[in-house]
Amino acid sequence: MEMWWIGFHIEPFRLIALILLSLPLYVGISSMIGFREEKHLWDNIIDVLVAYALAFCASALVLLAFRVITSETAPDEVFSMILLQAVPGSLGALLARSQLSTGQKDQDSQEEKYTGELIILITGALFLAFNVAPTEEMVLISYLMTPWHSIALVIFTVLVMHMFTVGSESLAKSGSGAWSAHRRLFIRFTAIGYVLAFAVSVFMLWVFGRSENDSLQHFISTAVVLSFPAGVGAAASRLII
Repeated sequence: MEMWWIGFHIEPFRLIALILLSLPLYVGISSMIGFREEKHLWDNIIDVLVAYALAFCASALVLLAFRVITSETAPDEVFSMILLQAVPGSLGALLARSQLSTGQKDQDSQEEKYTGELIILITGALFLAFNVAPTEEMVLISYLMTPWHSIALVIFTVLVMHMFTVGSESLAKSGSGAWSAHRRLFIRFTAIGYVLAFAVSVFMLWVFGRSENDSLQHFISTAVVLSFPAGVGAAASRLII
């Protein structure tokens, strides 16, 4: 419900910023799991535009079926609501190929592979953050927490993320080799993943107007709360995509 209610009053430049920043991310996702096997830039751009078009139509049909959009709804509100819903909807359209495709992935260089891993981390964080960032629960939970609770939640989030990270790798080493592998994975994926999840959380809270009339300390606390599902989504995405 929060998603379409936000569509009534979201500021246009926040919505435009969300779309403009999501486009290069979606193009990166399409280069790995697009509708077609080609990885040319224009093919990926077309895939993203197709995903947006499908999500826009699907969002309009769902909102009409739920009678959220009626003949009395102002045209600008209709457009904002549908466009806002289409952003996560298009992400779902792109991710559908990852779940339904049985094709083989190309072998990339180590640098390209790591860049792809970072894109996957951001995608997972965005995917789960979109589900809870518009809700009031994130703000209400942060009001209940002290700074010590926030620190504890950061540590807990990182631990959960690292369990997913280790689960996505085959660590057959033992002794000092295992500790070296854990340290490498922690720095490359867990720590970097949490930073990316926190950045995604801050951006999503700003888009949905959660930073308005709020202190910096409480805004950071809310971002820490949102970083828990975002971080889990980022870490789990390497197992799914």
